[in-house]
Amino acid sequence: MAIARASCLYCGAELPPDRVPNPPSSADPLSPGGPLTPAVAPEEASPFPRVLIVVDLESARAETLGEALGVAAYEAELLARRGGFHLHRILGGELAEDEASRLRAEGLTVEMLPESEVRTRPLRAVGGDRGEGRLDLRTEEGPLTLRREELILIVRGPIARQYQPTYRRRRVDVASLDEGYRVHFHRQSHPRPVEIDAANFEFGVSVTGSTRLELDAWVDAIGAGVPCDDGFRRLPPAFGVAAPEPKGPLAAAATLSRTVRGREALGEGESVVLDNAAQFVFYSVWRAALERRRGAGGWTDATDPLEA
Repeated sequence: MAIARASCLYCGAELPPDRVPNPPSSADPLSPGGPLTPAVAPEEASPFPRVLIVVDLESARAETLGEALGVAAYEAELLARRGGFHLHRILGGELAEDEASRLRAEGLTVEMLPESEVRTRPLRAVGGDRGEGRLDLRTEEGPLTLRREELILIVRGPIARQYQPTYRRRRVDVASLDEGYRVHFHRQSHPRPVEIDAANFEFGVSVTGSTRLELDAWVDAIGAGVPCDDGFRRLPPAFGVAAPEPKGPLAAAATLSRTVRGREALGEGESVVLDNAAQFVFYSVWRAALERRRGAGGWTDATDPLEA
């Protein structure tokens, strides 16, 4: 049964009011919000009171995953075959502890990450060159040299991009947007990843002639021996494109205005480009947070994530 949500199922970000469907009437005892629906705990006062529950799929059997995660046999088989790590849920403190205990009782290995640990923005690099085991970058906040020995994880993935449809538009869009591609370099000493956007990066000397191939060559050069994660491309379509993040106060005000007035307020010919860059950042940062915890002494199953 589908349930109306006011936030993204994956990353927990608040959705615009016009994107949230009206919930069913509580008069129906079987509808969400009816008397047979379990009560939902109210939100805590802290901006990040919740915990990410991550399941290690590496040694899990499909039958166990199906029963523990409540998914169909086909989806459980895909998860078991994929391996790696799976973000199961984001819950409040006590609910998270109960859910983690239940999953462990089912025989699964679980990691818990405080949400505050994974809510960070990347440091964007706008240009640079590569050397032997290092990248000399120009970032939005100044020059930076990345060295192979300080990297703990590299995350890369495609960025889906599409136009948001408008009510006033009558013509059919025949041109499609090129798929984006981004790479995050995670350092042991800093929680912020260094981000390279293939479409917005000035390569000093390009050997391949293709930004995508050149960026992959950079990753191969500096990433020898460094774990590399490209699992974002396998996430379900439900975690696809969303409204772009406002770039400043005026942009934020304009976005809010559009939300209140509705899409019909967009002028003829005006296009809004949607992408899943924010979802990529969230995926990348929680993967790196998990890698830091494992590298610091293995799993932290017994640690209270709210005190970590």
